Amino acid sequence: MIETTELSTRERILEASGAIFARDGFHRAGIRDICTCANCNVASVKYYFGDKLGLYRELMRNGVADLQANRPEPIGKGSGESGEQVLGRWLRQFLELTLIHRHNHPYLGHIMKHELREPTAVLDEMVQNVVRPIHAELSSILRRVTGQPLSVSRQTAVLILSMVANLETSRPLFERLGTKLPSSEKAIDKFAEELTKFVLSGVQGTRK
Repeated sequence: MIETTELSTRERILEASGAIFARDGFHRAGIRDICTCANCNVASVKYYFGDKLGLYRELMRNGVADLQANRPEPIGKGSGESGEQVLGRWLRQFLELTLIHRHNHPYLGHIMKHELREPTAVLDEMVQNVVRPIHAELSSILRRVTGQPLSVSRQTAVLILSMVANLETSRPLFERLGTKLPSSEKAIDKFAEELTKFVLSGVQGTRK
């Protein structure tokens, strides 16, 4: 149970819900369990968040905002770098986001595992506000590298994103195969270099 003197009621509910949604997922998490952990009454959820989905939505928005605060501004075209260099820098940033910052977040990664298995309306919002801009940015970089139509670059971007985004989820599997994924910013550099070579070897074959 969270001490009432440490945080406001609203903050206690958010903190408690993070742990319980991470453990049980949205559909199985109980408001009473959350309120018991937060040391507040059930009516507090309705007062501050409207309902369980409203609480979940705000928790997820806060978690995504925490992660995005660690991500640099989108990589523009006017940096003076080649398309290949821009791609390498983008992949490094995304690896750092998924393998370090998401891994270190107290609840977001665990909640997302539940969310992808049993989606809620919040997933649609995350796709629109988070995933779609990331996909568009990578697609634009790939088009610059390959010269292919944007429709082709979008398909390639989906393949790259699915591969990189699932690395953290599959960390226990890869470690049992003898491959240790990076867990520090220093270790990311070498991994990003190898990933960039791999991606470029594939996409450069489609260059016009």
